[in-house]
Amino acid sequence: MNAVVLLQEESRQVFSQLEKTVSEIGQELAWATIHLRDDAYLNTNGSIIGIVQHVAVCNVMCGSLAFRNAEIRWRDSMDRLEQIGTSWDATKAYLVESHEYWLSTWAHLTEEDLTKEFTHFSGNMRPGWRLISMSSHHAAYHDGQINLLASALDQTTQPPVLDIELERSYVRDLSGW
Repeated sequence: MNAVVLLQEESRQVFSQLEKTVSEIGQELAWATIHLRDDAYLNTNGSIIGIVQHVAVCNVMCGSLAFRNAEIRWRDSMDRLEQIGTSWDATKAYLVESHEYWLSTWAHLTEEDLTKEFTHFSGNMRPGWRLISMSSHHAAYHDGQINLLASALDQTTQPPVLDIELERSYVRDLSGW
């Protein structure tokens, strides 16, 4: 088995676990929000739905910028989140779509390509293997975060505030705006 196949398998396994975690959460729990200090920001609003949307957008943007010449821009992703809003079903569908897109962006890579430098959305160059590995680690990290929140938060019928303008302010200066 070559390195590309191993990275594909790792990505699929990590995503499978994340998808399982997300599928076991209902909308009322996905909407629950942990109270963040005023000076704290976790790349989300502190809700499970916000974390899942964050993972989905990062999958899209990492693949688009590194392997597809920025065919999808940050502003496109922010517009997409605005359309999805607080719909848990739409968020879960976007997560699946984003993972399929992510895998497709680097499906063409050869083992030799894994050492080539590609653009990370931070603007830094990284070898292909590292970008792919970072994405898997990112999804696994957030899977753990979601599991922790799911065990600590109480369900709510109030959707969380999704401040897309705040999200835009954090990504506006990144590569691929």
